[in-house]
Amino acid sequence: MINYFNQQIQNIYASRKALAKEISQRENKVLLYMHPKFDELLKIKKQTELDIVKSKSKGLDVSTLQASLDGTNGDIKKYAQENNLQFTPPYLCASCKDSGYIDGAPCECMRQQYGALIKENASITSLANFSFDDNKFGDMDIPQAKGMNKLYSIMNDKVCNNFASCKWNNFMLSGASGVGKTCLALATANALLDKGVSALYLTAFEFVNIFLDKHTRKQTELAKKADYVSECEMLIIDNFGEEPIYKNVTLEYLFSTLNKRMANNKKTFICTQLDGSALLNRYGEAFLSKFTDKKYSLSVGYITGENLRKS
Repeated sequence: MINYFNQQIQNIYASRKALAKEISQRENKVLLYMHPKFDELLKIKKQTELDIVKSKSKGLDVSTLQASLDGTNGDIKKYAQENNLQFTPPYLCASCKDSGYIDGAPCECMRQQYGALIKENASITSLANFSFDDNKFGDMDIPQAKGMNKLYSIMNDKVCNNFASCKWNNFMLSGASGVGKTCLALATANALLDKGVSALYLTAFEFVNIFLDKHTRKQTELAKKADYVSECEMLIIDNFGEEPIYKNVTLEYLFSTLNKRMANNKKTFICTQLDGSALLNRYGEAFLSKFTDKKYSLSVGYITGENLRKS
């Protein structure tokens, strides 16, 4: 789990506990009103506990008081059992009692909450819900079928199913319009999200606008995503090369973000219609080397073939 959602998760669990406590207090008042004998036993218990504390502070023997307290506790337990009284707060998660943790480890309910947050912030809800199971290239007779089918296998088996140990940090698909780049990127994002890995999908235009707003100190929702762009475990930038080049913004924030992500072992996946020569002219050797160095990058030659969007 990345730190970006820590405050949101803390707020969620604080609200859960507060709600459980409020409901419990309200229900307990009703129960005590209906069982005055039980209410009296609780008052006796509280008074005896206070007497024990006072006596101990004076150095007095408290054995008689302790025996009385033990007897009262027994009476309370017996009365509650006989009348089927339950005073436990109605926690949403009985396992962790809405703390989010069990023995210091995240509870399953917190993992589910985290999973919901990363999906909510992935920016793919308006796009096709494409998965690796939707890959049909193995059955298609088109020029890019064999290569794309192989890429699907690599991204599924070597990246998504082995994300923590995957040697590649950077991925780049360059190819003609409609050959299947975006669908593969979406399948990758959805597979990672299902495994609890934070993935963020942006168009290059959205990427630039995030940092343009940040650069000009605008307090927009896009600007607030700048930290997540750096921190998410898989950043996907689609339509790369179609974004405007703003002075002191586009290239500067692109390189800064990529360097920060690589230093923190974060992965970045770029989809572009530009070939190597166009990428070199637009972004320079420093950028291109980050996505073509086989030590830490996976990139393929320019993908050509049938435009599936016209099918």
